[in-house]
Amino acid sequence: MKRITLAFLLGIVACGPITKEELDQKFTRVDERLNKLEERQRRLEEQSIKTETRVDNLAESLTKLRLEVERLKTGKDGTVSMRLPEENKRTFQTQQKPAENYQAEYDEAMNLYNQKQLSLAKEKFIEFIRKNPKTPLTDNAYFWLGTIFRDLGEMDKAQAVWLTLIEKCKRGELPDCNKAPSAYIQLAKLYELRGDRQKADELYENVIKDYPLSEEAEIAKRKLGK
Repeated sequence: MKRITLAFLLGIVACGPITKEELDQKFTRVDERLNKLEERQRRLEEQSIKTETRVDNLAESLTKLRLEVERLKTGKDGTVSMRLPEENKRTFQTQQKPAENYQAEYDEAMNLYNQKQLSLAKEKFIEFIRKNPKTPLTDNAYFWLGTIFRDLGEMDKAQAVWLTLIEKCKRGELPDCNKAPSAYIQLAKLYELRGDRQKADELYENVIKDYPLSEEAEIAKRKLGK
């Protein structure tokens, strides 16, 4: 951009004599145009982040719906428990109570994030992961914790959290890894911002390989021009 601007100004000077005041005015106009372009780029980046957040929130809603379906399948509405012996019924109800608790804890952390209370949401997600290391929502908690660190500008911590999620999924340590593909995408974007295109492409390839049927795999294919 600077080379183009300089060439433009030299062309003006070559066309005839120009005063310092006129040159200053032209520089001012060029600076204004540059500022407008930078502002437009900033707005586009903000819009992109908001779009990603809406997509993530939609995925979050789908996850909750899947959990609700699983509850219905296991008879949480009472249809199955009526056929269980009394002893098994008590065991079943005891097993369900922790699930209700961790869902409420997760919802509390998620609500704080949606309200932009990032510091409080961060602490809640950390607490959730500590207390609930292996639930269907633990992978979601890791993903959103990484997202919060990113929003706070702590990119190294965001990277560490997302990598932890991916590694735990690879080792089979989490019962649900629906957020792993999103973690791959966010990591790839992080490397793109750092100018490491090779590492970003490797992550996009991993999404396609490990989660070929996911929406994130389609995003990765577009990024790689496939």
